[in-house]
Amino acid sequence: MEDIRLAAVCMRSVAGDFGANAQSILESIGRAKASGADLVVFPEMSLSGYSMDAVPRGLSLESEEVGRVLDASDGIAVCFGFADDRGHIAQAVAEDGEIAGVYRKTHLGFREAERMRPGDSLDVIRTSVADIGIQLCWESHFPEITRTYAIRGADIVLMPTASGLAPDRRAEVWGRILPARAYDNSVFVASCNAAGDNGLGVVFGGGAMVYDPVGRLVAESRGTEGGMLLADLHGGILEEIRGGDGYRSMRKPHYLARRRPELYENRWGLRFHGIRRRPV
Repeated sequence: MEDIRLAAVCMRSVAGDFGANAQSILESIGRAKASGADLVVFPEMSLSGYSMDAVPRGLSLESEEVGRVLDASDGIAVCFGFADDRGHIAQAVAEDGEIAGVYRKTHLGFREAERMRPGDSLDVIRTSVADIGIQLCWESHFPEITRTYAIRGADIVLMPTASGLAPDRRAEVWGRILPARAYDNSVFVASCNAAGDNGLGVVFGGGAMVYDPVGRLVAESRGTEGGMLLADLHGGILEEIRGGDGYRSMRKPHYLARRRPELYENRWGLRFHGIRRRPV
């Protein structure tokens, strides 16, 4: 990955108001381009507006609203979210007017599972600026997702969210989770949260954080009113870890290169509910 500038947008999206949400996304894309950004990421379901009380109508990749975002992606990679027409919580990446890839949320929250369908793949999305993995909102708590993307060659894992946590509480949670995902997997990690009222009385807390592949905080915002956080990501650190002394030294270790997958197989019948334990 070359050096890139990332723009992480915290925006208000009104549930079901696709036109207004699309216009807000387009305006933010314009500001990101003017700021020299190569990649801009928007919160979970930013185009639809996040709600599990009244799930917005699903959008197809051919819908007018998605097409407006695609048209605005000339010269920049854009990661944006919506409820799709197959019942998934989707996050797409567009570049130069085309869809580079779509992630469909694989680990649904409790209320989401009552209303939405889970996706079933963890594909790295290849763009001209970076190879991207996506995990949404509470999926940041699942280290296996980030690890899978890292093994498959992701440079950066984007974690768009729609969280109602208060800014300081949200920052405290992210401050424990996100640097671990970045450091253990030698990837950049960036998260941005929805902000403001969704039009149905649910208020999201805003905020964004970006970490580098050794778990250092690159940039942060905590405001609840929305806005754009810019972060310059230096791709050379990935080469240092993956292709240099990281294979041979503890100075900047590449942990993935020293894994022993043969030890990690599920030999003991571990289950999500009721993990078997050896007698004490």
